[in-house]
Amino acid sequence: MKRADSAAGCEDLQWICKSALQAAFPSFRTAEIWATFYSYIGLTHTLRRQKSGWVMRISDHCRRAPRQVLEAIAIILACKVLHRRSPRAMVRTYRQFSEEASVRTSVCERRRLRGRKLICVRDGTSHSLANIFEEVNRVFFSNQFEVRTLGWGPRISWARLGHYDPIHHTITISPALDSPRVPRFVVAFVLYHEMLHGLFWGLSSAGQKRHHPAGFRRAEKAHPDYLRARRFLTQYCQQRRR
Repeated sequence: MKRADSAAGCEDLQWICKSALQAAFPSFRTAEIWATFYSYIGLTHTLRRQKSGWVMRISDHCRRAPRQVLEAIAIILACKVLHRRSPRAMVRTYRQFSEEASVRTSVCERRRLRGRKLICVRDGTSHSLANIFEEVNRVFFSNQFEVRTLGWGPRISWARLGHYDPIHHTITISPALDSPRVPRFVVAFVLYHEMLHGLFWGLSSAGQKRHHPAGFRRAEKAHPDYLRARRFLTQYCQQRRR
């Protein structure tokens, strides 16, 4: 992707985003739009209403992004606010930029330097992650999987039950699973899933990195408790969200 059309600063960014939104969406044509770069850790971008206008913050990892990438970000954000489907061409343009090696390196380095991991490493009230991890590691990974920190997350999450962080090499499990209602095999399966992320991290398919590549899915489904664990988690999370 060519860099000659890169944005020079916030003034250029403001003009690019305002022009893109007002040309694409009638609802933005009379609104004030302010756009700035912001020092997010990752590729985070936001669009929020403020009084009579809109404030857009785009990650400063995109300072040297071509104009078409900045326009794509603006359009995608507006589509989310307006509850519309983002144009495929815009999504493809942004994805190609976000997957560039230089961009990924920049994000990873900032996450390494500034990212904070709030993890409770003590045993839970119902489950010991350390003991379950040792068992899963022995049975499925021949004790070859290493993790820097393993523990419960700082708050209950029903949408994300586990998370593997490849930068800090940590695994965090939602406290929603630290319950006597949750069988041990379910926690073990969630841990297995996150450990697979560590195993498959960085592997690509057809030149594109995927969160759950085909090999990951095959390994996940090979787990002996795959079906009953997924079935339990679906029912458990639906009941708790009510």
